Formats: sequence, structure tokens, C-alpha cells
Amino acid sequence: MEQEKGFYWEQHAEAEKACLDLLEDCKRNNATLARFDEKLVQQTSSRLLDWVDHFLLHDSKQVRDKLAGIGFVKQLDIRHEALYHPGALLPRIVLNGNAGPASGVALRVESIADFLQANGFRAELEGSPLSPYRRALVGTENKVALWAVERRGSGGYEPVYLEDAYQRTYLEGMEAWQNRPRAGENEELVFTELYRIAGRLTEQLGPDLAAHVVCRAERTYWLSRNFAGRVQQGRHDTLGLGWGNHDHHTFRSSRRNFSRLVSLFSRLGFRNRERFYAGEEAGWGAQVMENPAAGLTLFLDVDLSPDEVSTDFTQEELKERGQLGTVGLWCALHGDSILQAGMHHLAAQFEFERLIEDIRRYGVEYMAPFSNFPYLKQAFSVAEQWEVDPVRVEKLIRENIITTEQGARFISQGAVGSHLENIQRKEGYKGFNRKNVSAIILETDPRRHLT
Repeated sequence: MEQEKGFYWEQHAEAEKACLDLLEDCKRNNATLARFDEKLVQQTSSRLLDWVDHFLLHDSKQVRDKLAGIGFVKQLDIRHEALYHPGALLPRIVLNGNAGPASGVALRVESIADFLQANGFRAELEGSPLSPYRRALVGTENKVALWAVERRGSGGYEPVYLEDAYQRTYLEGMEAWQNRPRAGENEELVFTELYRIAGRLTEQLGPDLAAHVVCRAERTYWLSRNFAGRVQQGRHDTLGLGWGNHDHHTFRSSRRNFSRLVSLFSRLGFRNRERFYAGEEAGWGAQVMENPAAGLTLFLDVDLSPDEVSTDFTQEELKERGQLGTVGLWCALHGDSILQAGMHHLAAQFEFERLIEDIRRYGVEYMAPFSNFPYLKQAFSVAEQWEVDPVRVEKLIRENIITTEQGARFISQGAVGSHLENIQRKEGYKGFNRKNVSAIILETDPRRHLT
């Protein structure tokens, strides 16, 4: 499998070690954070670093020089002195003047109020409810502060206070997306309506906040159709966390709708990152998209022919073919991810082996890992088995895409649906496994799971 030139992610062990050292120093000096870390591993099978939004450090030339030497650069267009690593997936570091607040760590949660309540904390919430950025100082020990923060499409660090009318606009926008059409004989008209709703969201909220609204709503829909996700959400809820550890959202698309899907997310502030494509045997391609301000990454899958890999398949409409690969058949049986089916999977960061062991107690099993490197581990939960509309099956039989026998089994057994991806990143590695994704794509082909 090849990867588009221009996006080559490397490991940054030294930068990650600096973040881990900062985290250990915070835990040594803040007992509340240390106790929370123990509960986090036990109750959610996740690592504290994966929930860190940013660190706070006292500013000095020595600190700046050290961070610059391991690849951190200044974040632009903000009021604070903040640094990030452009080649790594690591927390940001906010530099405070000597007269500023204490050093410390800020944890990213979906709802600060849920986080405080679940953990028995009390703190003042700064920022309007549902605003782009809110925070609460949980406590300071030995001059090390523990913060909780909420982000909604914001890369800033100052609490945002907005008029009450904003909250109504936000909630109405969320409802509009959740209440949008997901089915219809004329998919072009459905996409026209999606564009309209997305356009209104971006006009009223801005593209980054609109991207947050859309992905939050899509996670909710995915949860309604994924048992493993609901189990893990319940485990997160014991600590009031939500999905602050999400890694990427994966949408599968039919060939006819792929350029429309990319266009939709482009309107929400997502920009193309690396493209993946495989050889003739695998028959698929994918576009990674990212909205850095919103902290969101997408993985968009589609069937692809070998002669199309040299084209910009995100812009050119892909013509229908007389055969369907793994992605195309999944969409034909269930609908596109952005339509009836919902996301193929949500990937979130965990302590890899521990999650597989811990969640088994709730009846959730995992497939064999398709990435098993020191810096990247990935595995899918065993797929949901979804019922299939007989009308869809009959159409596929008439078009000679599947056999009559396969169709009968899909109707009686259902077909593989969605997953929860268990992903563990180390050394700040931001990319994806270019060699083994083809294997898991083929492994999730609905035809392989017929008995």
C-alpha cells in the first residue's frame, strides 16, 4: 500500500518522554491527580496522557530552548504563549509568566460538570455553558494545578463568555443535524439538504464549532448502533469523562457519494491530509481529513480501482462498477456511513492490552490486532451483526453482485456492522499503519462472515 507524498509521520520518542516526565512530576506533587490516574486505568482501561489537553509551565529561556530542541513550535493566533509539536500527536504546552498561575495539567473532558460530580470535586466553572472553551480549577497542591477543560471547536485557552442566545443557537444546531434526513431514494437531494444544514451551522457557529457539532451527533448515532461503544461509554461515565480520548472517526462511502462526502466535511473546516490506496487485490482507498482547531480527524473509506490511484479521487466523481469491494458491499447492505449506516467505527486511545482484557468481562471481544508495533497498536471489537433490509439484498442479487445463496444468508444472519477501535499510540506517532490496513479492510468484508 502506498501513501500520498507530503505526509510522512515519524516517531518522536524524546518529545513524548518530555510530556511523560511532566505528567509524572505533576502526579508526584498533586495527590489528587495521582489518585485519579489510578482510577482511570482501573475503570476505563485508558492512560492519563491520552486525556491531557495541555500542560502549564512557568516560562523561561531554558524551558523554551529545551522544548524547541525536541520539536515544539509556537502555536499561532492565540493570546497565550503556547507550544505544540507539528509532527506528533501530543498535548500542547502553555507557558506562564512567573507571576502567572501555577504549573500543572489540564484534562480534556466532554462535560466539566459531569467530571466534577462523578469524582466528588467542587470547583468554579469559567465560561458560558456549551461555549467553545470552558475550564475549572479542580485544585492546586504543591504549586501544581489540576484543571478540567471542555473544548468545542476551539484551540484557545481563555474561557469564552457568550450571550444566552448562543446556547439556543448551539442546541438548535445540534438538533438540526440529529434530525437531518438519512434516507431517501434520491441521494443527491439528501446531500443537498446536508449541505444546507451544514452551511447554516457554519454561518451561525463557524466551521470549527460546526465540525464539533456534527461529529458529536455522529458519535451519538454510532453509539445507538454499537454495543461495545455503549459499554465503554458507561465505563467512561463512572468518571464523568465522555469521549475526550477519541482518536478518529471513520466513515465508509459508496463510490457515487465519495466526492460529496469529502465536500461536506470540507465545508466544516476539514482539510485533506494523507491519502491511502492499495493494490488490485485490496481494492480500496481512503482519505484522512483533519480539522486541527476542532481537534478532529476523519478516515474516509471507499472502493477504488488500481487505475484510479493516480487521480485525486476525493474530487472526481467515481463511477459505479459492476462489482463491489469490502467498503462498497458494506454500504450497499447498510447504507453509507453519513446516511443510514452511521460510522463504521470510532477509534479511541486506550491502554491496549488492558482494554481487551477488561472489556471482555462485559461480553465484548476483540479481533486480532491489525497493528502491533511498539509505537502503534490497533484492533477492532468483534463487529455488531446488523439486520439487512431484504430489498437491498434482492437488488444486489439482481445486479449479480452477490449470489442467491449469499443473499439468503445475509437475510437470515444479518451482516457485519460497526466496531469500537482500540488504538494505542506511543512516541507521539500521528499516522496510521500503511502496511496492514488492507488486511483488516478485507477481514471486515461482509462475505467473509457468512456461515
